[in-house]
Amino acid sequence: MPGILCALTVAEPHDEKLQKPNLKPAEQSAKARKLVDFALADVRPIARVWDEILTRQPVDSAVVADAVSILNERGKYDIAVEAIQSAIRNDLAAAWMYDVLAMEMKLAKRPAKEIARVLESRIDFANADIPELLIAVSLLSRLEAWDEAMRICREATELNPNVPQSWLMARSVADKSKKPEHRVWARCGILQHVWTDDSAALHDEANKVITEIATELEKAGDSPQAEQFRSHLREASAIDLMLVLRWVGSADLDLLVTEPIGEQCSFRNRFTTGGGRFAHDDPGSATDGNAKRYEQYVCRVTADGEYKATIRFVLGKAVAGTAILEIIRHARTPEESRSTQSVKLTRDDVQISIPVKHTP
Repeated sequence: MPGILCALTVAEPHDEKLQKPNLKPAEQSAKARKLVDFALADVRPIARVWDEILTRQPVDSAVVADAVSILNERGKYDIAVEAIQSAIRNDLAAAWMYDVLAMEMKLAKRPAKEIARVLESRIDFANADIPELLIAVSLLSRLEAWDEAMRICREATELNPNVPQSWLMARSVADKSKKPEHRVWARCGILQHVWTDDSAALHDEANKVITEIATELEKAGDSPQAEQFRSHLREASAIDLMLVLRWVGSADLDLLVTEPIGEQCSFRNRFTTGGGRFAHDDPGSATDGNAKRYEQYVCRVTADGEYKATIRFVLGKAVAGTAILEIIRHARTPEESRSTQSVKLTRDDVQISIPVKHTP
C-alpha cells in the first residue's frame, strides 16, 4: 500500500514528529525497506526485533508507516501488527496508528476483543481531534477498508458537523466503497451542513447523485429503499428560512441577520448557536460594474420570533442604487414561498423584519 505514505502528508500540520522529517521521501522509503528486510531475516521473536530496531536508531512515524505499507503489500499482517505495537510502546505513537493497527489485526485474524481495545485506545490518544480522525480515514481508505473508514467519518462529523472537510472526505470514501447507503449519507450531510462559497455546486451534485441512486434502486425492484433515500433527500434539503441579498455593480454590501435570541450571523460569524449559516459572502469589486452579486443566509430549523435582516452599504456603486432582498420560506419543499423587498442603498443601514411563527 504505497499510498499510505501519501496520506500521511495530510498529517504534517498536526503531528510534530511528521512536521520535520529527517529524511527525504526516497530515503525514507529506502530506510523502511531495510528495516523490513532486517526484521524478516531475524529469527528472534518479532516483537523483540522491532523493539530493538526502533530504539537503537532514529526512526520517525512516517518511516514506520512506510514499513507497515510494505508489510501489508507482502501479506505480513502479523509482523505489521508487531511493528505498530512496538512504535506505540517506544514513544513513536501517532493517532493514525491505532486505526491501522486495528485493520492489520483484523487481517491477521486477531480476536475481536483485542481489536476493540485498540480502537478504544485510539479514541483516547486522539482526544477527539478531527484532523487526526481524518488522517485515519485517509489511511484506512488506502487499505480499502471502506466500512471502517466510514465509521470514523461518522465519528468526525458527530464531533463537529460544521467542518466541511469531514463531509467531503466522507463523500470521497463513500464513492470508492460503491455502497449506496454510504453515498447517500455523506451527501445528505453535505446538504445539511456544508455552507461554503461553492456550496451551491456541492448541493446540486448531492441532489443529482441521490436521485440517481434512488432511480437505479427502483429499476432494480427495491422501491422501499429507493423511497427511503428520497425521504432522506427531502429532509436534508429542507430549509425553513433562506435570505438572499442580490445586487448588480461594483458595490460591496453586507448582509447581517440577527436571530430571535439576539445572536448575529454574518461573514464575521458564519455559524450561530441558533442554527444560522452565512452561506455566501460577496466582497464586491472596484472594477466590474455589471457583475451580478449576492450574499446568502440560511437557517434549516428556525425558532419562533423575529429575524432581522440588516443591509449595510460599504462602498462602490450598485446599479440604480438599490439591492433586492429575497425571502424564501420552506425552501426546497412543496410549501416553498418567495417574496422580495427592494432596498434603497444609503450610508445608513436598512433593517427588514422577518417574523417566524410555527403552526402547532
